[in-house]
Amino acid sequence: MFPKSLFNLNQLTTAAIEEILSRAAYYKKKRKKESFSSLKGKNIVLTFWEPSTRTRVSFEMAIRKLGGNVINYSPEISSEKKGENLKDTVNTLAALGADAVIFRHSSPGFFNLLSQLIDIPFISGGEGCYQHPTQALLDIFTLRDRGVELSQLKVIIVGDILHSRVARSLFYAFPPFSAELTLVAPPVLLPEELVPRGVSRAYHLDEVLPEGDVVYLLRVQRERQGKNLLPSLAEYSALYGINEKRLPLLKKGVLLMHPGPVNVGTEISRGVLDYFEKNCPGSVLFQEQVRNGVFVRMAVLDLFLGGG
Repeated sequence: MFPKSLFNLNQLTTAAIEEILSRAAYYKKKRKKESFSSLKGKNIVLTFWEPSTRTRVSFEMAIRKLGGNVINYSPEISSEKKGENLKDTVNTLAALGADAVIFRHSSPGFFNLLSQLIDIPFISGGEGCYQHPTQALLDIFTLRDRGVELSQLKVIIVGDILHSRVARSLFYAFPPFSAELTLVAPPVLLPEELVPRGVSRAYHLDEVLPEGDVVYLLRVQRERQGKNLLPSLAEYSALYGINEKRLPLLKKGVLLMHPGPVNVGTEISRGVLDYFEKNCPGSVLFQEQVRNGVFVRMAVLDLFLGGG
């Protein structure tokens, strides 16, 4: 049911996704237990070529809770600085006893190629603008864990769709459960050819916002754009941010999600966050997503690396 490595959600059947969600629910139920043993004796290399807090720390916690050994490999102080190429680096890690590699890299596809040359599993923690499969899985888990029925759920994803690996994973996470996706962004960040079949797009947030059962916010990834595609963040926020003026447009009972880090004042205003905290506690799922990341990544590591 599960491939050797996990690079994208296209690799997983709906049954496989259901198995991951079920295993994550088990680990969340048993969260007070200190540790498990499915990775006992296994050396898992954790190596990120891009900054990360949530993903990296939750993967490390997941490995430790499953009884595995975490090997933190830091590219900035490795032999790559002496000219060693990435293939030789990974070969060295495998020769030293690495049983698997969890990675984040700015260049999509390179580790997929390595997986065909080096016989150890690879788990993606995010690749450039390609995909971030475990983030999408934890998002689905978070909604299901809240008792949300995904069938016919209307999800509005707002933000930098073009550069978002999270959005590209959500393209494949929601449709198998019959949820309806609408993508919203400025035209420059939402080219028509990017929108998958069965997914809607819009360029005016106010027109579709009242329909959203879930509003999923994405940050503007200026570090990936290479050039300034937007006149200013202030203009973007005025047109696509969730601010006090848009509060009346939000559906009653709406859930707000964000993969982090949240740029308060751009994707969402402080006033809106304060309003939800006071009047709709539990509707902002940002921290809940973070907490659930550990359980979902435990499930992925167990099923992919621990033999199920």
